[in-house]
Amino acid sequence: MENPDAQAKAWAAEMRELAYDLEDSIDLFTHHADHEPVDTTTGAKRFFRNKIRKLKKLHYRHKFSKEIQQLFDLVNEAYGRRKRYKIEERSFCSSSISCAEIDPRLQALYVEVEKLVGIEKPSHEIIGRLVGENLAKGCSIVSIVGCGGSGKTTLAKQVYEKIKGRFSCAAFVSVSQKPNMSNLLRELQYQTGVTEWMTMGSCSDLQLIDQLRSHLENQRYLVVIDDVWTAEAWQYIQYALPKNALTSRIIMTTRINSVGQFDSENLFLKRTLCANEDKFPVQLEGIKNEILEKCDGLPLAIVTLASLLATKPRTKEEWERALISISSMHEKDSGLEVIDKILSLSYNDLPYHLRNCLLHLSTFPEDHEIYKDILVWRWIAEGFITKTQDLTLKQVAENYFNELINRSLIQPITLAPRYGMCAEEGCRVHDIVLNFLISRSAEENFVTMLDGQGLPLSDQRIHRLSVWYNSIHALAVSRRTMNLSHLRSISICDVGGWTMPPVLDLPILRVLDIEEEYNDLRIHGPDGITGLFQLGYRRFCRATGVTLPAQIGNRIADPDCILRLFHLRYLRFGGAMDVILPAQIGTLQYLQTLDLSGARVTQLPESIVQLKRLMCLVGHQLMMPDGFGNMESLEELGNLDGCNCSINFGEDLALLSKLRVLRVTFMWNRTSDLGARKESLISSLCKLRGKNLRSVYIYDNIGGGDCLVDSWYPVPCRLQKFIHISKYFRFPKWINSSLCDLTYLDILVQKMERDYLLILEDLPGIRVLYLDVKEVAEDGLIVSYGAFRSLTCFQFYNIDGPGLVFKGGMRMLEWLRLGFDADKARSTYGSLEVGIGHLSHVKRIGLTIRMISEGENDPAEKAVKSVINGQVNMLPNCATVDIGFSRRSRFSPGWQNRAT
Repeated sequence: MENPDAQAKAWAAEMRELAYDLEDSIDLFTHHADHEPVDTTTGAKRFFRNKIRKLKKLHYRHKFSKEIQQLFDLVNEAYGRRKRYKIEERSFCSSSISCAEIDPRLQALYVEVEKLVGIEKPSHEIIGRLVGENLAKGCSIVSIVGCGGSGKTTLAKQVYEKIKGRFSCAAFVSVSQKPNMSNLLRELQYQTGVTEWMTMGSCSDLQLIDQLRSHLENQRYLVVIDDVWTAEAWQYIQYALPKNALTSRIIMTTRINSVGQFDSENLFLKRTLCANEDKFPVQLEGIKNEILEKCDGLPLAIVTLASLLATKPRTKEEWERALISISSMHEKDSGLEVIDKILSLSYNDLPYHLRNCLLHLSTFPEDHEIYKDILVWRWIAEGFITKTQDLTLKQVAENYFNELINRSLIQPITLAPRYGMCAEEGCRVHDIVLNFLISRSAEENFVTMLDGQGLPLSDQRIHRLSVWYNSIHALAVSRRTMNLSHLRSISICDVGGWTMPPVLDLPILRVLDIEEEYNDLRIHGPDGITGLFQLGYRRFCRATGVTLPAQIGNRIADPDCILRLFHLRYLRFGGAMDVILPAQIGTLQYLQTLDLSGARVTQLPESIVQLKRLMCLVGHQLMMPDGFGNMESLEELGNLDGCNCSINFGEDLALLSKLRVLRVTFMWNRTSDLGARKESLISSLCKLRGKNLRSVYIYDNIGGGDCLVDSWYPVPCRLQKFIHISKYFRFPKWINSSLCDLTYLDILVQKMERDYLLILEDLPGIRVLYLDVKEVAEDGLIVSYGAFRSLTCFQFYNIDGPGLVFKGGMRMLEWLRLGFDADKARSTYGSLEVGIGHLSHVKRIGLTIRMISEGENDPAEKAVKSVINGQVNMLPNCATVDIGFSRRSRFSPGWQNRAT
């Protein structure tokens, strides 16, 4: 139901809690029935303990059967009430007879032109694509994409009004979330001048399409289809629009990816100031900037809030109240309801599995940058992801992540590398979208967030708890003033000195995610002593030189308490922490993800090889014990310390048949068998290549890595990403056009010949290419016309040589970085015109040029900038360019941040 009444909401909430109760009951039963605690006793004592344990299991089985029967009765009672009160029928009838709500898009369609600010540039660009000079004669389509409230409809309407007079007929129609295609086709016919349908009575959709096509076939028409929700609807509409040769034009708007920038401040000021005023009150400057930051450029948010403020007294108190109303997840000003309605449309259009993933984002605070890998493994641990026949759980989760991006509900970003190798994918949630999610999450009791909004009621069931930057509220959790027996996940970040509740109070905890920068988090064991890790003890000893009694240290560092979190599926340490992993960590049989990327842990316990369900194990300089090849579910592993792992670690690697991502580091040459270790690695890569291996990252600070790239045979045909940061080596022999799936390549090459460049040009799927090259062919390198058809990001760094030039093409390229020597470029190619002007779609250019120079005012530098800027000015997309000059090599063996 899109708008259920209060009774329907109450019934849904009851069923939701019953579903949670069922899962909790099953989890508790499996804990008591299957969990075997570590038993170090022997003889008669062990015999009697086993007998007692069996008796306890009988007790838990009896208790479980009673609980299930009680829950079964409760479900039947709830079902009976639903049928008795006819909840669906009542809600349907009430929604049918109630007055239809005003479409929130109407204000965008009829807003006065003089009130629009910041729309000139995008409208001019679109008009140029539609009716500019030298355009193709055929019918063309322009898409305007963006999330709800980003101004798509406003922009399309203004373009439509400006150019519709140049066409013989025109139409502007809006598509609803569940469109009535017959009505939509009739509206198109009416606006474009089709009159036959008015006298024919009822017509089928096929007849309406045929009439419309026949009418438009010989017309130069302009049609705007606003707010298309599905590919099926769009395809259906296109059947009625013939692709004639009369330069007809179609504009389609949809919620896929945000496009267009708007002048937020000017739009805001225009709405809040009266027509005869031109000066903004000084006392409101600060609060104005905060409001604009919250709106973050969304025209609908700016217009709605500014219109609301225009009717209120211009006092700081009133404006602060408006700011609070944006942030509050409980009390929304009625004037802001339109934003929630538009976001509700996108939310209600999601399938159920995507709603859970989207609501889970309310776990993170405002402006938080979220790594994709952290997020998708969390989704898997929470149980939101269902495995399909052909895809792994992580692949399904990544598809969900991409779907939320495609629907403009999250914003994709590039984040700094966590493992020192390459930039990573991530996302951010727009503040207004986040506030909507927090409100909906609170309504469904999905996440409880302690961030200053107040404490939940003592009897409220808490399923997921997020604690960010708030020590006062965290203290309430420590003091056990809340019911945590139903807690499934905890996220902690920077709360300072917080003590988690005893682990026995968390019997069904699945997720423990700790981002603790203050290094003084404490976790309690069953008897109230601190367990898992406690950093104050070691910090005190290091700072004072005083050694406390051994028993105190042992009492503080009791890691075994974590073993009682039997259902733990996800454990992450994201801050810089001294963590002690329990020796018997292998007893956590449900653990799927162990993320030690923020922990100072290198040597892993031997029992870790018993984690048969572990899919992701990541950290820094990890030294795996022998036998880790038994961890049959591992899909992601790294960074392994190639210098200090067992010399035979490659034998275990070769057994990980499901491994998809591998990271290995050779950092310190403290061993005499380095060559044997690298041979062991390449042997395992050869055995894994035809299975599931998709990404390989190798950071080699020692060198001598030719064996890692020349001996890889047979070719790893399913490889998608390969990164090898090392000293310069020969071009890998195994790279060829058969690598159809290779999209990301980052290598250092001693000498790049013309034939090698041709091999790279033939890679069909390559999208990101980073090349650091020591030498190039004597006559230079030229990128062929039309080469690299899929490449979006390209770096060619040859600071000791002439670099390369472009003939043309590279139609997808958006980001370009070049490094070369100016004198060698002139002598090799005759000039510094490297062909940037041919790269018509590039948006960002970075150049590092080595030359003899006396500083910024040197005429030689000015001449170089003039040549480069002349090429950039030829580009149609107003690309940004950054030109730097250098007298020394930018690369050093320890340099790791090239991809950022």
